[in-house]
Amino acid sequence: MNENLEYAVMFARFPFAVRRFLKHRITLDDAKRIVRERMEQRAANLLLTVTRSVYNNPSSPYLALLKHAGCEVGDFRALVTSTGVEPALRQLRDAGVYVTFEEFKGRKPIVRNGLTIPTRASDFDNPQSRRELASRTGGSTGAAVKVAIDLDYIAARASQRLVTLAAHDLIGAPTAMWRGILPDRTFGQLLMGALTDTLPMRWFSPIGLRDSRHWLKYGIGSYYLIACMRAAGIRLPLPEFVPMERALTIAQFAVATARTHGRVLMRGGTSRAVRVAIAAHEAGLDLSGVTFMGAGEPATDGKVRQIERVGARFISNYGMSDAGMPGPGCAKRVGVSDYHLMTDTVALFPYPHRVEAFGVTVPAFVLTTLLPLSPKVMLNVETDDFGIVEERHCGCELESYGYTTHLREVRSYSKLTGEGVTLIGDEMIHILETTLPARFGGTSFDYQLMEDEDDQGFTRLYVIVSPRIELQSERAVIECVLEGLRQSSPAADAARLTWQNADTLQVKRMEPVWTERHKYLPLYMPRRYQTASLRTGGQS
Repeated sequence: MNENLEYAVMFARFPFAVRRFLKHRITLDDAKRIVRERMEQRAANLLLTVTRSVYNNPSSPYLALLKHAGCEVGDFRALVTSTGVEPALRQLRDAGVYVTFEEFKGRKPIVRNGLTIPTRASDFDNPQSRRELASRTGGSTGAAVKVAIDLDYIAARASQRLVTLAAHDLIGAPTAMWRGILPDRTFGQLLMGALTDTLPMRWFSPIGLRDSRHWLKYGIGSYYLIACMRAAGIRLPLPEFVPMERALTIAQFAVATARTHGRVLMRGGTSRAVRVAIAAHEAGLDLSGVTFMGAGEPATDGKVRQIERVGARFISNYGMSDAGMPGPGCAKRVGVSDYHLMTDTVALFPYPHRVEAFGVTVPAFVLTTLLPLSPKVMLNVETDDFGIVEERHCGCELESYGYTTHLREVRSYSKLTGEGVTLIGDEMIHILETTLPARFGGTSFDYQLMEDEDDQGFTRLYVIVSPRIELQSERAVIECVLEGLRQSSPAADAARLTWQNADTLQVKRMEPVWTERHKYLPLYMPRRYQTASLRTGGQS
């Protein structure tokens, strides 16, 4: 089907899908029951998912891998039944039944011991999932808006939102958010809010209607979705444009709301919470009673310190686009990033993975989705994240549901993260190796990118330029990178918008760093991150 026609058909279906979706409204008691039932049905849900979406799907890449490993459907059922979910998945991983991040995204074919399987990202779509609104990623052409909203899956995950809010004593708290219109993944959160009676009272957007070169599609798409949701009876606020430099506006709203209601929950990216806290500190505002809930980038000591010094509380969540939010923040956390793995919907274990781009071996997360409704079938998929995975009793309410697996110190090894947006490193590598040398001279060895944190806790992306390169203006380098992102893809353009407004990109004049093995890496990981990844490699 033509991309534009597919886009139009799915939008035409959306008004009818929303009305059916709203029949799923749940209470906290419903949520507790649903979670406990799913915890008891983990193995059954895995067997159902793999049977329907893999063994009964001749085109599934997982089917070829399982057969190559000699694992027929009866073998799979016996393995899961006799050993349990995680031990069975580990055995399959050892036998070569897994998919790397690059393979899952359709960037590389699957190659295992003489078996080669060409793949596309769509090959991992769940054939059993009813996707009322989903478009392909824009790719390099920018032809389509990146929208993927599976309403049944959102309804299935709504219970997790309520038990998480209850664990943090936030049920009934007035809510606002500082999140963008399309292509930001805000509408899934709004739909979940409609089911759980947690819709925001105000919606602030850092992205304006005409900020992107794809503004026509994003703007029309956003307001079309809003109109459909309002027509279905969802009391949804209209987005109010508040750019990064006006963080004080958000701080003043939070203070006023906390004063009136005693508390307020502010949703948005981690760095946006930091910006609000800094603006409040400079204005002498006390944010007591304000809770920030953030995701999209790692929480660090520097970021959390900025938030807590003005009296606010911060809850960090771990999420991913293909598997929802598998890790809400622990209410009795150890360190600034401590997440409960929601094992009723996913299974996860660490496995050593060599990252040639950084020259290190990390304990990569290997993730499997358990729900038959999951929009993507993930069977031992190596995500591009790594960190500490441990079993621990923390004493918070989330533990009472059986969520005893914790994730800590989570980082990505293939994405650049900052201001709540992420970008796959491949697009930046092209800019470093081709665009910058063509514009300013030198070779690809004269340019490098380093992700690090500044003194205020903001994640900065430093474009390292060799002093041997004569520059009339460092700003010209930044503008060249931003223009390269704008031309690359809709996702890269969305990252450009936020990074440009937040001044995330900086130039450092120094020689690019080479590894101890004399390798040049376009994306350089500071040594403290390399040390942490190696240190946590044996934990499980």
